[in-house]
Amino acid sequence: MPKISAPTVGEHRAAQRAAILKAAGEILVASGLEQVTPRAVAERAGLARSSFYEYFASRDDALAAVAVDAFGEWEAELSHALSKPTPTDRLRAVVETTLRLTADGKHDIAAILQRARLSPSREEDIMLLHDKLLAPLDSLLRDLDVPDPEIHRSLLRGLLNSGMELVNGGRSVSEVAARITALLERGLLPAMD
Repeated sequence: MPKISAPTVGEHRAAQRAAILKAAGEILVASGLEQVTPRAVAERAGLARSSFYEYFASRDDALAAVAVDAFGEWEAELSHALSKPTPTDRLRAVVETTLRLTADGKHDIAAILQRARLSPSREEDIMLLHDKLLAPLDSLLRDLDVPDPEIHRSLLRGLLNSGMELVNGGRSVSEVAARITALLERGLLPAMD
């Protein structure tokens, strides 16, 4: 019987699966999508290659699981930001949280996987995860009673994407968040009056 490295078999399996996902994410960010192979992932996780296949049928399945984890962390952070008392506070918190997560590198995995060429079903899974992250923005814009929420969501996403590029280029989160927030407060919020 193989040795387990946790108090129970279930905990052991969960730890091994987590090690595989962590290794896949690290390779993905450090070396790129092409370097994420079952052999490389298993080696980095300190497991036999066959262990990879005990948890995932294919590389695409493992990458989809990495995306689920990455988007799950992002969603949890945004949910916390959206717990602020007023819609305006929530809007500010979404901007700050998005830029902070970008600075922390948590967006890297999601961004790489969005551009990846995976099996069609896995690409669709990842796009659904991304779309799920946009749902709170729609709700927030409704709470702000913004006219034409679809247009404003696109514009807000554009501002956030530009802010993320600035943060990735070395600008401070606080500076970029303050500028985006100022634009929104002078532009978006007065448009609601």
